[in-house]
Amino acid sequence: MRSLIATVVFLIISVFVSIVSIPAAVFDRSGRTYLKLARFWSRLFLILYGIKVTVTGTQNVKHGVPTVYVSNHSSYVDVPAVIASVPDDIRLIFRDSLLRIPIWGWALRYSPFLMVSRENASKAKSTFDNATSTIRRGTAVLLFPEGTRSSDGRMQSFKRGAFKIALDSEAVVVPIAIKGTFEILPRSKRIPKSGRVSILIGKPIPLPLERGRAAELELMRRTEEAMLEMISEAPAGA
Repeated sequence: MRSLIATVVFLIISVFVSIVSIPAAVFDRSGRTYLKLARFWSRLFLILYGIKVTVTGTQNVKHGVPTVYVSNHSSYVDVPAVIASVPDDIRLIFRDSLLRIPIWGWALRYSPFLMVSRENASKAKSTFDNATSTIRRGTAVLLFPEGTRSSDGRMQSFKRGAFKIALDSEAVVVPIAIKGTFEILPRSKRIPKSGRVSILIGKPIPLPLERGRAAELELMRRTEEAMLEMISEAPAGA
């Protein structure tokens, strides 16, 4: 019953926040007002569903430093958990399929967040170029390098895009390990339950001295290894 009531309340407030965020994004091109609304929406989601998030490693967040945050992805809960918990000026890179969601999709269309198309290579390249420019201006971006949610809660193989962006923009790569969200809302479910989530923000991964595909793969390998170790060390979640 609690989850049902929480869902109704959350949907109503989501409509309001989405409508308000459109003019906020249009008139404040810095993106800070939109991010504040996104954080409000994320924290409200966590409170309504009784999801408690514990964050460690915030000392690894360096404000104003070009940063690419990469996180494992096993649940829709990952997005609000990270946005609510990571104290940096973050721009999320999201799939264009989310634009089809009524009202919320409209808010995303006008947002400072960056849309990537998985079907259109030229549009994907444009997103990566925009992400590189955004990072060089000192704004961090957040990607889920697995590309989609895990079906069993285990971390999947990474895709190379996040690491190309990091090398092109000469940004530090900061891994984020999330534990507990799969148990709260696995891919087979639609409504989350209450539970506990652990978020561990890791130390920056050193960039290779070289550039190119081999360097991107090397950076990807280092990050995968670091995140697997972080996930194993993170406290139990839900």
